[in-house]
Amino acid sequence: MKLKATLSVLILTLISTIAAHAQGLPCGGSDPDATCPLDTWVIVLVVAASFFAAYTLYRRQSALRSGVK
Repeated sequence: MKLKATLSVLILTLISTIAAHAQGLPCGGSDPDATCPLDTWVIVLVVAASFFAAYTLYRRQSALRSGVK
């Protein structure tokens, strides 16, 4: 299972990297060193991942507490 998850993360990272490099100049400008604002979907994904991690850790801690008693 860990191997499958690791390979999935590796493939998604490679696809993201290739897609980022395949785009043209950043933000449609002529300056290749221009900075671009974060996409709103990135922020949504970070928030969703944070909630998921907190929920998973809470469940794991609850299971450990109930198992110790």
